[in-house]
Amino acid sequence: MPDHIGLSFRVLILFILFSAVFQASAQQGNGTFSDQTDGSLINASFGDAMPGFLAGGVVGDFNNDGWQDVFYPAGGAGADKLYINNGDGTFSDQAAAWNIALEHFSSAAAVGDYNNDGRLDIFVTSLGPIPGGGIGEHKLYRNNADNTFTDVALAAGVNQSSALGPDGWGAAWGDYDLDGDLDLAVAGWNETSDGNRLFRNDGDGTFTDVTISAGLSSLDGTNGFSPRFADMDGDRFPELIWIGDFTTGHYYSNDGDGTFTDVTVSSNTNLDGTEMGMTVADWDEDGDFDFYVTTIDTNNLYINQGGNVFQNQANEAGVNDTDWGWGTVAVDFNHDTLVDIVATVQNGRNYAFVNTTSDGMLSFNEVAQSIGIGAAVDGRGIANFDYDNDGDQDIIVFPHNGSVQLYRNDLNTPDTNWLRVFLDNSGISDIAPNGIGSVVTVTVGGRTLMGRVDGGSNYLSQSELSAHFGLGAATVIDQLQVDWTNGMQTILTDVPVNQTITVGADPEVMLNDGFES
Repeated sequence: MPDHIGLSFRVLILFILFSAVFQASAQQGNGTFSDQTDGSLINASFGDAMPGFLAGGVVGDFNNDGWQDVFYPAGGAGADKLYINNGDGTFSDQAAAWNIALEHFSSAAAVGDYNNDGRLDIFVTSLGPIPGGGIGEHKLYRNNADNTFTDVALAAGVNQSSALGPDGWGAAWGDYDLDGDLDLAVAGWNETSDGNRLFRNDGDGTFTDVTISAGLSSLDGTNGFSPRFADMDGDRFPELIWIGDFTTGHYYSNDGDGTFTDVTVSSNTNLDGTEMGMTVADWDEDGDFDFYVTTIDTNNLYINQGGNVFQNQANEAGVNDTDWGWGTVAVDFNHDTLVDIVATVQNGRNYAFVNTTSDGMLSFNEVAQSIGIGAAVDGRGIANFDYDNDGDQDIIVFPHNGSVQLYRNDLNTPDTNWLRVFLDNSGISDIAPNGIGSVVTVTVGGRTLMGRVDGGSNYLSQSELSAHFGLGAATVIDQLQVDWTNGMQTILTDVPVNQTITVGADPEVMLNDGFES
């Protein structure tokens, strides 16, 4: 055998063996969670006076100390809460000190740095003061960088999403026009209020309602729950997926000129009469994003076929039923390289679908009870975040009736490596803050895993602004690539595993050759 053929043969054998080990590690344990609600000192519950399908919360590092915090709109059951992470497994409610301990009919929130000053702000949908409610009561809490917030919603032009009645459910941040600032989508469920709106960020601290001029007139009459900006066709411009009740949801293709086209019918989405929550991931590893939608009994897993066309594979994959589903997140909770799904439901229990996909055939097994998160719950919102900075993703559930549930991921299985990536847009004016909308991919063992930094609503809730990857037995990442929303790329090679890193769009702001542990 000639030397070059022998060498190629040996390389092929090594590659096959490595791939087999890599895939085998991807099938190891499911991980275990423990309920840390009491020990965390998060002791909030939602207002019973609110409509029965409300309750949510958001996470973000509001004081830039490297620990994820929790904002909880309490819905009138006392004042809203701001749980600042103490870094020791506990949280302290500092809403009063931060000037946002307001008691009102708060319904949901969304986190994003709308003024690009390096601090996370909070938009809160509100149905008005107690008692009676009211119009024009949404809040935009500007982070003052001194552990206080100031409500600037009225001056910014986002204090109301309807002039006809109190309305405002889920909200999402995203840069739909790719001008480098965060625009705001607000869903309204009351179809008579016409409360579904798209606000364009004008870059000067104010917003303009562009719902009609952007081509979203078909939102009129929508029972909106969960809006989300996500580039589903690979042209960098994010589509707008608007999950709605009673078959009123929409899928809008971004035309790239500040307008959208409603392609709901041709996309083969919005197939169910009760779509509620949603999450985005590349479950089939084909290099584009899919999305999963919870409903009552007939969840939909929309697998991207290209060209803004999808195929529902929920039944075949085994994720079609979570009873009365609401919030849902996509997260590799056992670090086996395959993205799992966690969902919460009304008057039932939480669900966890571990991804068991093999040879390209999507499949999941439901394991919530065995991994410790299948407790009874009247759940609505849900979020994933690494609150204890140990590398695995924890879960927080926001019920309508009952206290918040915080589940710590206690993953302790061999060959469960990971990477957690935050993005920094500093110095690049046409990339949205925190790199929201940018795509992060890691290549390891001949496979490419795809993630994104997402400012969207899964249902009245929002997860941390990172791209998280489970890596199985891999000990080094061959390549990490960030495709920024302005078309730039950042490529890092031989990246060590088991670290949280911040990747900067501007090489001048990257620390330690791009790594910040």
